[in-house]
Amino acid sequence: MSPFIKIPLVLALVTFFTSGLLVFSEKATHDKIAQQKKMLLLESLKELIPDELHDNDLTQDSLLINHPEQLGHRKEQALYVGKLNGKTTVIAVPVTARNGYSGDIDLMVGIKNNGEITAVKILEQHETPGLGDLIQANKSDWLKQFPSLSINKVGIKNWKVKRDGGQFDQITGATITPRAVVEAIKHALEFQHEFLTTTHKEDTIK
Repeated sequence: MSPFIKIPLVLALVTFFTSGLLVFSEKATHDKIAQQKKMLLLESLKELIPDELHDNDLTQDSLLINHPEQLGHRKEQALYVGKLNGKTTVIAVPVTARNGYSGDIDLMVGIKNNGEITAVKILEQHETPGLGDLIQANKSDWLKQFPSLSINKVGIKNWKVKRDGGQFDQITGATITPRAVVEAIKHALEFQHEFLTTTHKEDTIK
């Protein structure tokens, strides 16, 4: 066989064999990667939707929402629904505070049927290190003032930082960031009330 034919043929066979290995490897690891992603997601949702408040698969009971006006969304985001015996008990609402000091602050708010907050998680932020970023749970206890609270308990007029005449602590030297987060949480609570009202109406119709 001519070298001019043999070399390209060998290269083609090597390429074909390597491609086959890559395809096989991708198929073999795809399910494992998907399972790992699912477990990481469920772990991150545990504070927002505690195990004792649901018996459903949260990855199956989710829906994409996009509410730029009410929740500040810039794209579709996933809302997760916790259920016990088929009835909604708690939801995790994604909300974006567009008025942070350094831009958008993405967070998730867990809210029970009675309007009480289970937890608040900061998903993404770009606030000033050592000041605005103290909203992060691993940087301070600032977020711990929200669980078990609701608009009914606090009052809509008091759902502000103390500097604005409200109930919530701000962060020394960084009022803009906590003000934006407090407002975003309030919007999530208002949305939850509308969501439950709509859901109950649809259940009645069905």
